[in-house]
Amino acid sequence: MPNEVNPNQATPDQKSGTVAQTSASTTAKPAQPTQAAQSTKPVESTKQVQGVKPVQPVQAVKAVLSPQSPQTSKPTQTGEVVPQVQVSKPGRPSQSSQPASPVQTATQGQTAATAKHENEMKATYWAKATPVQRELVLFVLLPTLLVFVYTAFLWSPMYVSETKFAVRSGTEQSYGVDIATQLLKTSNSSTQDAQVVEAYIRSPDIFEALDKELKIIDHYSSSEWDWLSRLTSSPTLWDKQTFWNWVSKPIVNPDNGIVTYTVRAYDPAMAQAISQAVLKRSEALVNEMNERARKDTLALSEKEVEIAKDRVAKAQQALEEFRNQHRDLDPQATATGLQTIVFELEGERAKLRAEIEEAQSYMKASAPQLKNMQSRLAALEKQLASEKARLVNQEGKDALNSWVSGYETLMIESEFAKKQLTTAMTAMETARASLLSKTRYIVPIEQPTLPDESRYPNPWIFTICTFLGLLLLYGLIRLIVASVREHAGF
Repeated sequence: MPNEVNPNQATPDQKSGTVAQTSASTTAKPAQPTQAAQSTKPVESTKQVQGVKPVQPVQAVKAVLSPQSPQTSKPTQTGEVVPQVQVSKPGRPSQSSQPASPVQTATQGQTAATAKHENEMKATYWAKATPVQRELVLFVLLPTLLVFVYTAFLWSPMYVSETKFAVRSGTEQSYGVDIATQLLKTSNSSTQDAQVVEAYIRSPDIFEALDKELKIIDHYSSSEWDWLSRLTSSPTLWDKQTFWNWVSKPIVNPDNGIVTYTVRAYDPAMAQAISQAVLKRSEALVNEMNERARKDTLALSEKEVEIAKDRVAKAQQALEEFRNQHRDLDPQATATGLQTIVFELEGERAKLRAEIEEAQSYMKASAPQLKNMQSRLAALEKQLASEKARLVNQEGKDALNSWVSGYETLMIESEFAKKQLTTAMTAMETARASLLSKTRYIVPIEQPTLPDESRYPNPWIFTICTFLGLLLLYGLIRLIVASVREHAGF
């Protein structure tokens, strides 16, 4: 019959299918035409092979993956013949006893080679890395990544409240002191007072006071926050002080004495409440300092007044005893009077001597007038010697000069005691007046703020600082190790 085809003889359509398989896989061998076909129609067979279009790779893969059963040849619309390959399901034997096609074998080989190459790349990446690269990954990059992940996603956000205030001291008028010295003294005093307030804010005493008022230990140690940043549930005194100094930061400007205080909390309202309480406690501390200073000043002035009074009393008693002993109210005035008498007697004696010398020039020695004048001179000299003996006694007994010396000492002591009493009483009155006014006071510059967003922690700042710090530390350690190896000779 004309439609029957000899199975042993290759038809032009079969030749086209063979050529298509050849173009799809480089490993497939070209189909050889039979001797009958070569002998009968050599020219026609050559034309048919040259006119066949090669099968595209996509069609070849589709042919491989096509789940059709037996391998057949199906003509296309253009007259091309595409072989149909049977793909057996896993676990089932193939229905066809024919071996896998070359296209299927090539595809499976390429897939296996790609997977093997990827596995080799993964396995050899860490092995091919240098020791420095491994150390950088382990000790720099990995910790930096962990810090970023923790600060960005795990760290509980904290809110920062800020306030600014200054400690000012009231100054008294000091006459005779220039304005520059006054201002410098006031500035130094304010800075010192601000430093005292700063030390108080850092102390554990204010932490205990705030805990009694606001229960800040329960707030900071709540299990709602992350375990790394929160306070331990049963903190010791050292834990409290360390944590408080971490979340609370007072900073004093040495130029103007302004205190900038910031505090962090897990709740905005709690942060503002802590800041307000710290400001209130600081003002109470300043008032306590004022009260203590005023009381100390008043007590000291009262004590000085008592000492001055006792000194005045003793001086007055010594003067009274001296006057009673010497029976003289004012030995200094008595000495002045005696000195005047001595001066007068000496003048009179000199005058009388001159008269006697003049009388002797024209009178006899036995003249009564001359003897009378000589008798008057002897009496005058006797009186003068007696007055001088009262004024100045060389033996030191009942000498008026010793009386005057002792009296002057007692008078000087009495005058100093009176001046001391006057000064002490003035200071006491000033201290009493200062009790009615504040000598130190808090001046709020910026009230405690209510934060509306979390400013701590900042993941980027933490990450950059961690990376730079670890990188610097790693470089320093590498430098030390290299130096040690160089000196050791290995």
